[in-house]
Order: sequence, then C-alpha cells, then structure tokens
Amino acid sequence: MSSPLPRTDQDLDRGYDDLPIPFGWFAVALSDEITCGDIRTMHYFGTEFVVWRGEDDGMRAVDPICPHLGAHLGVASEVIGNDLRCPYHHWSFNGAGAVTDIPYTKVIPPQLKRGCLPSWPIAENNGVVYVWNHPKKAAPKWELAGLPPCPGGDWVEAERHEWIIKNHIQDITENSQDHAHFYAVHGIKEPPSAKFKLDGWRRRNTVTAQMTTPRGPMTGVIDVTAVGPGQSITEYTDVCHVLQAQQATPIDSTRTHLRWQLFHPPGISEGKLRVTRARMRDLVKQVNQDIPIWNAKHYKPDPILVKGDGPVLAYRRQYARFYQFDDTEPGLIAA
Repeated sequence: MSSPLPRTDQDLDRGYDDLPIPFGWFAVALSDEITCGDIRTMHYFGTEFVVWRGEDDGMRAVDPICPHLGAHLGVASEVIGNDLRCPYHHWSFNGAGAVTDIPYTKVIPPQLKRGCLPSWPIAENNGVVYVWNHPKKAAPKWELAGLPPCPGGDWVEAERHEWIIKNHIQDITENSQDHAHFYAVHGIKEPPSAKFKLDGWRRRNTVTAQMTTPRGPMTGVIDVTAVGPGQSITEYTDVCHVLQAQQATPIDSTRTHLRWQLFHPPGISEGKLRVTRARMRDLVKQVNQDIPIWNAKHYKPDPILVKGDGPVLAYRRQYARFYQFDDTEPGLIAA
C-alpha cells in the first residue's frame, strides 16, 4: 500500500496561528507604486482596506465596504479631487471616512459628515507608504524613523527586493538576535559579539563580526535601529558602506511581506561601487538562505537555549509589548 500524501503547510499547525498580529506602523507599498488617482485594495493584518492618492498627492486609507449599501470601495471606485467616490451610488468619502457628497440629496446627515467609515492612519517616509494597524483603533504611539545622515550627501538607492515569507512577522526580526545561526547558515567563521539595547518602542543592535573578504580578514560592524515591529534600518560598515531599509508587514499570522531598499553613499569610485554591489548581493543571498528555514520552522514558545544563542528571550520580552493592546507606554525593558 502506498504511503499517505504529506500534509500541506495549510494543514500543519506550526505554532504561529495563536500568535497575535502586533500593532504598529507597517509598509503597504512603495510611494512610486501609487500615483495620483490610483486606488488599491490592500490585504494585510488578516483583513483588507482601501488606499488611494488624491490630487494633492496625499495618501488616504479606509475600510473597504461602503456603509450605505455595502459596495466594495476597491472595485470600480473613482478618486474625485482628494475623495473616494463609491461606484454604486456615488457617495464620496474623505480620508477621515466622512461623507462629503451624495449627488441625489442636498442634505447629508450630521453623523455621516462626522465620519461613518473607519479610516486608517497613513504616512509616507523615505519613499515607503505605511499604515498604522491597531486592533482597537488606538492612535499611533510613535513616529516613523528616518534614514541616518549620509556621508557626502544623500543616500543613493541602488536596489529593491521583496519576498512573501510563510512565517509570523515576529520570527523575521528575531532572526537577527539568533547569533548562532550566522555560522551555520551564513558561514560566518567566528561568533559575532553584540551589544543589544531595548528602550520602549525602539531596539538597537550593534553586531561586530570577523569577515573574510578578497582583501583578507576584516572586522565588520552591523548597526541596527528598529522602531516598532515593522521598520528597521541597518548600516553595514566593512569593506564598503551599505544602508538597508527594511519593512516587515504581516499579511496574517502565518505570512509576512518583507521589503528591502538598499542604499550606498554618493560619489564612490567605480571600483568601490563594484565591491558595494557584491556586498548587496551577499546580503540578498543571506536572506534567501534564511527563507527556506523560515518557511518550514515551528514556533517554540519555550526554546531550549544555551550560551552563544544570542538575546532571543530579551527580544521576545520587548516584542510582547506590541501585543499589549490596552497599554499606552512601554517603559524600559532590560536586555
């Protein structure tokens, strides 16, 4: 008798279904992907919402279902000025979810003018569109992080990458606290030394690692600043200088949309540019080495850890703040 078919990953409980989706600012698009008049239905956080860009170049986001008679605002709608017009009866909504026009009546009830369609806080930062996700619709608790100063002028965006990963968002950024995997997965010869600080909504990592380069052994420094669960900025200073802006966005509790933008300083020589491009290729290679493991691993709420594993539990203690939906301030958490 033949063996039974293996279970698919949709059937297999890998321990992520019970993890909540954190609150925070999360990327939903790159700015140049949405031009004036564009309307997009977004599928993130286990739900959906509609975003559009008005004629003033500003972004808006609302729940997708018209409160009048249930039309989907992401299907056949139009942007009129800065407002979104429903295709069914041409009710228009502004970015706060208030009705601004009903073409067949002169009187808009006050409750509709005040807002009858739930809206989502939305912002743009360094060419990325973010929305604020909170299950209780609490207001944003922190500001988005900007890029650090660039030596010699403005950062030059060199590459963009994105991946859909079959894993909870927490595991994606926990990976950088797992120091032992640097050797096993990425071939780093010596365990890195790291400084790790958690302060409220912010996490700061500085990792020093010995690297093998065409010019011989070199000490590389990786400096990570993360604000909230969805945004991190990493500077790599070694044989070259690379800046990585990363955004991780939960599609649901078992899938994450990961985006990268890679930058280098302006005015570097052709030789330095070749080295920089090779460094970027290596960074992309490393995440591609991680992804098959992420796609199949299980979440261990009580992992068996040993010396050298890295500050995994300290990271989880801080990350748990993004699941405490009734809290207002995070306080200081020791590493």
